[in-house]
Amino acid sequence: MRSRRLAQTLPLAIPVVLVILLASLATLQYHWSGKVSDLEQQRMEASLRRDGVHFSEDFDREVTRAFLFFHPNPTLPADQRIAGIVRQYGRWMAEAPYPRLVKDVYLIQPSPGGTQLEILRPEEQRFVPAPWTPDLAAARRHVEAVAAQPQARGFGMGMTMAEESPGLMIPISFPAPEVRASDPAAGAHLLVRFDPRTIDQEILPALTKKHFTDTRGNEYVVAVREAQDPKQLLFVSDPNFPVSSLKDGDLELGMFGLRPFDELRSLSAEHGMAMHHRHAETAWPRMGVPPFEGHHREYGAWRLVLKHRDGSLEQAVAAIRRRNLAISLGILGLLGITAGLMFVNAQRAQRLARQQIELVAGVTHELHTPLTAIRSAGQNLADGVVADPSQVKRYGSLIESEGRRLSDMVGQALEFAGIQSGRRVYHPRPAAVEEVVGGALQDCRWLLQEKRIQVEREIEPGLPSILVDAAALRRAVANLIENAVKYGGQGAWIGVKVRRDSAGPVEIIVADRGPGIRKEDLPHLFEPFFRGRDGATAGVPGSGLGLSLVRHIAEAHGGRVTVATGPEGTAFTLRLPALDADETVAAVEAPA
Repeated sequence: MRSRRLAQTLPLAIPVVLVILLASLATLQYHWSGKVSDLEQQRMEASLRRDGVHFSEDFDREVTRAFLFFHPNPTLPADQRIAGIVRQYGRWMAEAPYPRLVKDVYLIQPSPGGTQLEILRPEEQRFVPAPWTPDLAAARRHVEAVAAQPQARGFGMGMTMAEESPGLMIPISFPAPEVRASDPAAGAHLLVRFDPRTIDQEILPALTKKHFTDTRGNEYVVAVREAQDPKQLLFVSDPNFPVSSLKDGDLELGMFGLRPFDELRSLSAEHGMAMHHRHAETAWPRMGVPPFEGHHREYGAWRLVLKHRDGSLEQAVAAIRRRNLAISLGILGLLGITAGLMFVNAQRAQRLARQQIELVAGVTHELHTPLTAIRSAGQNLADGVVADPSQVKRYGSLIESEGRRLSDMVGQALEFAGIQSGRRVYHPRPAAVEEVVGGALQDCRWLLQEKRIQVEREIEPGLPSILVDAAALRRAVANLIENAVKYGGQGAWIGVKVRRDSAGPVEIIVADRGPGIRKEDLPHLFEPFFRGRDGATAGVPGSGLGLSLVRHIAEAHGGRVTVATGPEGTAFTLRLPALDADETVAAVEAPA
């Protein structure tokens, strides 16, 4: 009893457990993906900051390199310092990684008659007077402000200029305040002006490719703008990217400033300021390089802006999370569908096995009944119990009818076995539908006589031929007739009607006046081994294969079978395509 109850509840418990398990997995996946997304965002932010820092460091390394190249040796006399600057220019052009970064070198000297400007002519190896231009106004103001406050703290520090044109302001003299008045170069500055085109078209694209394009697959847009004027963009790695989206970047870092680099220590030694690593913190400020206070937005004259192409780093991570969730939920959905299909197939296999067992039981019972009658009649005839000719004739009819029942059951079983194995092959030829229907009625004559069934036959004249396997269609019609006799109830009437539908197909209609078919049985009516509840409880003989064979034969010939039922009776309609005259001739002449 317990095992039977377990067998009944287990098929229902399995899908419930699977649904709960899949829901739990989906919930865990959702929370897990959220944590993974947070960690991924932190990783991406750290990685982005690292690459941004390297980008700004590489650019500032070239700026600091230019500063150290053109920085004068304060231990030399003023004229030798200026001559050293001329020599350093030639060295810069020969050794610097980006020699075209330096566009012009100016010497600015305050004097009682006004601030004087000279420009370096490399071909002449000297400085020559030059006129003041508007793009040098900021440099002039800086030199005049320093000359007006000679005792100001910070005198002699190097600085970057980015107002009109990017460049470096480098003081020529570094003497103590009490000695500064006797120095001919006191207050003089060197302006090393950079080439914006080289920065925009050579240096920044190379750094973008190195730190972002090659390593990140062009995920980020790199932009450089001025610190004092955020609307002034100096460089954008993708000209098609909306400029308005660069207002708030995923990361902003300062750049274009002077900072200490250990690998540039050798350049300072050439200016009379050799240092060791332990003296680096004090030697760099002596050169005019301010102490580096870390990577932040306020450092430098320019700002490096990094923006993800998806809108922001948060949006990119959210998109990755949605994609991962979609993939995970899709996999869980597939698992659920697979489990559902497995459950449905298991249920179907279980139902099929049950129907097959019922078929075996039904066929065994059906075989047992006629065999018992045949054996009994044969034994009576053999023993001489029956000697009257009329009795012998009745016994012979009994043996014939029961043998026919056996043949029908065996025929149906063989037909179904051939269909299931795929070895059943039909041989369609043009046939007259009235002959097929007549043959089916002839096959069922003993059953009709035995049950005293009234047959109402109505065949429309002039029907076209149909292309069918006549023997198979004859069995299908006979199955419908036998089905009408079995389930026709007390009506003792069946109707067989053959006509051509207005749409073209030929219709074979077999009707009865029975109680009709239950509504819940209709979806399964043509399934193998299915028997309606009323027939099974009423003890109506049958195997549940007849209607399944009818449907298969109809569909194999390009037709279909339908059913209409109600309290007044049931009608099965077999529709088959009709042949016109030309098709009939062609089919007849075709080899069999």
